[in-house]
Amino acid sequence: MKTEVLFLSERPPSGHEGHGGIKAGVEHSEHRATPFKRFYLNLHDLSGGAKAFVLRPDGEIKEARLNHDEGVWSVNFDTKPMDGTMDGIFNLYVIDKQIINDTLLIRVAKMNVINHSCGWGHKFKYDKERLRPKYHEQVPLEIVAYDLWDRNFHSKVASGDRLTFTVLNYGRPVKADIKARTEGGWIKSLKTDEKGVGSFQLIREYYPEKWSDFNVRKRTGLLLIAESEIEEKGIFEGRPYKRIKLVTTLPLRYQVNRTEYTSYGYGLMVMMFFLAVSAAVVYIYRKKVSGL
Repeated sequence: MKTEVLFLSERPPSGHEGHGGIKAGVEHSEHRATPFKRFYLNLHDLSGGAKAFVLRPDGEIKEARLNHDEGVWSVNFDTKPMDGTMDGIFNLYVIDKQIINDTLLIRVAKMNVINHSCGWGHKFKYDKERLRPKYHEQVPLEIVAYDLWDRNFHSKVASGDRLTFTVLNYGRPVKADIKARTEGGWIKSLKTDEKGVGSFQLIREYYPEKWSDFNVRKRTGLLLIAESEIEEKGIFEGRPYKRIKLVTTLPLRYQVNRTEYTSYGYGLMVMMFFLAVSAAVVYIYRKKVSGL
């Protein structure tokens, strides 16, 4: 059964830019704190029983609100209080269950969200628990990625890094088929091991035509997709099924490795230095020749 994956995004789906006053291409800043966050779902075929909730940095579970406006599904939640006590990682989940043919399809869209302002200081930056990726034991399938932020909640994932993650089924490691897809179309397929762990190296996908156009803040979008099937019969909402298919997603963004553009910059500086020295040598030589 081919399945359209369900995932969360900072941008509305293509063709809906501008709805609700959102401009095309707008992305949330991890360091621009706001009392409310809004994210979008890529599909419109959610079931009536779909639900959304947030696992907050302090471990509290709060319901998030699903909205359907002009054909677009979005989810809102609050990040209050706005005093720095909520520094850390929010896990946003949307879970949808449907019977398709004889299969119970469970789709989970997950997103890691940080609501942080450096103006609050970094009171909790030495609290490892606030940087430790969290999971929820009531989630049918989810991806937990590691080492995404530094101790000040700044994103540190870059091209060339090895991204490591675990796939969990109700909090327990599970074997799963993994597909990683970048916004540029690169695809990587793999499987998790017995402990539910998978990893791969992030590719560099950003190559501006000119060095002067290089944007050090540019980040590449990546979508992780995990799938698992269970041969289990049952009844859901009065309808029988013969198997369960679980699909979950986790969107990430990563930047160009700093060593790549600093090395280029150093090389450019060295080249300019030698050009300057060469010009000086030529100038001195000509002065001497003209003085003979």
